[in-house]
Parts: sequence; structure tokens; C-alpha cells
Amino acid sequence: MLLTDIAVEHIRVSKKDGVRQTFLLHPFTDTQRDSHGKFELVRDVCQPGRKDVKRSTYVTFQQLVELYAKGVLEEFGFSVRMCPRQGTYPSKLPAKKILPTSIKPGSSFDLAVQKVDVHKEATRDLRNALLRASVKI
Repeated sequence: MLLTDIAVEHIRVSKKDGVRQTFLLHPFTDTQRDSHGKFELVRDVCQPGRKDVKRSTYVTFQQLVELYAKGVLEEFGFSVRMCPRQGTYPSKLPAKKILPTSIKPGSSFDLAVQKVDVHKEATRDLRNALLRASVKI
């Protein structure tokens, strides 16, 4: 599933010849076994005395909505793996941050975000997913 309610413009510059390409990217759900139908979140994790690493985890649509509504994506520096609606992306699909301006006003995602009770505790499944990215809420 491609979540077209969210659109982020991305400019890719070829390392080979410097050609600039502009893409309109959207979050998409994975098609692999355990993460089938889920969105990939990516986060840089800095650990003292160790090499910085990227951690990723997968969340459902409703979990993505909840994380966005509660500000968790921004607070912990999460990006969402994106792909173009049409055509192909020439290298590994980038992960981009979702800014409020990237969300189409009145879309199903926007309406779902508005309905979230931000004071309600996150589910165990969501907390477990975030632990895979070294985040505890």
C-alpha cells in the first residue's frame, strides 16, 4: 500500500555525473513476511564509545498515526522509508522525515491523527516495535 496522503519532495544528485532528479515520495508498506503491510521507520542511534548505527522497525498504519500524533517521530528523530508513486527509484529507497506540511489536509491520515487520544498509553505491540529502534516510551 502506498500512503499518498503524505508526499515529500526529494532531490537526488547522481554521484556519477551530478545529474539532479526530483522525486515525489510517499510512505509504503513492506511486502516481506513478518513486516508485510507495515511501514518501516528508521532512526540513527548514537551510543557512547560505539559506532553510530541505523535501527529500523515496522509499524501498522494506526501505529504510525499514533506516533505522529504524539510527536514521537519528531522527538526521537524517526524517518519513514519512502518510494515514488510511479516509476522506480535508482538506488536504495530513502527514509524521510514527515513534516506537518507533507500531510494532505483533510486526508484519511490527517483525520486519523486528529482522532488520537495523546494521553492514552501506547499498546504493548507499539512499545515492543519502538524498543527494536532503541526507544522506550
